[in-house]
Amino acid sequence: MERRRIIQLLAAGATGLWATSLLEAQDLPRAEPLLPLFPLDLVLLPHTNLPLHIFEERYKEMIQDCLENKWEFGMLAVEGDRVKNIGCTASVSKVVERFPDGRLNILVRGMRRFEIRDLNEDKSYLRGSVEFFDDGAGELPAEEIRQRALRLHGRVMELADIPAASLQDPPRIADTQLSYRLMAGVPAELPWQQSLLELRSETERLDRVVSYLQKLIDFLEAAPDKPPAAAPGVAEMRRYVRARFRG
Repeated sequence: MERRRIIQLLAAGATGLWATSLLEAQDLPRAEPLLPLFPLDLVLLPHTNLPLHIFEERYKEMIQDCLENKWEFGMLAVEGDRVKNIGCTASVSKVVERFPDGRLNILVRGMRRFEIRDLNEDKSYLRGSVEFFDDGAGELPAEEIRQRALRLHGRVMELADIPAASLQDPPRIADTQLSYRLMAGVPAELPWQQSLLELRSETERLDRVVSYLQKLIDFLEAAPDKPPAAAPGVAEMRRYVRARFRG
């Protein structure tokens, strides 16, 4: 997606004074470091691992800058003709492979959530001034709910073929953001994942994840008997969640 188009879409999705200042503020001096931005048609969640193939020249430069300076970069979900203004930073965990033409295979990890405040076009790739945020004050979900969520997640892993699951850390009951770890690699529609990313209550997130995993298990257990090698895979589950779990 072209940079100017990304800026226009971000501005269109904003409201009030921020929408006006988004474009005007690009030429103002910045007192804080700018976050490199990588719009992509997926949602990166905190505490999850994601493999990426970097091939565009501007993003080769961006990743090289991040590696040299130990920077994070911000991932923003692209949905249709809209770019979300709330995303998650990614830290490069490993450079898996380098190609002679500069392309890269890397593994990144979701770190911090942020909201875009304004954009900068001084480099080949977009950067932004952002505001980081975390969960609001409140108690963690009850242990009973966390235990149920872990059981449901384990059942999904038994029933489904999810290759990306092998890249993830095992979820633990003591995780303060268990909801994100449980959804690592699990197929879900982009709007649903984005809403999970934006929620600032772990109790509310985990309730949604428990409901989602239970419905996914109902689908997997209702599938015709198949040998383990033919268990429903990601593509089949994506078709199901697309039909059943929008929003």
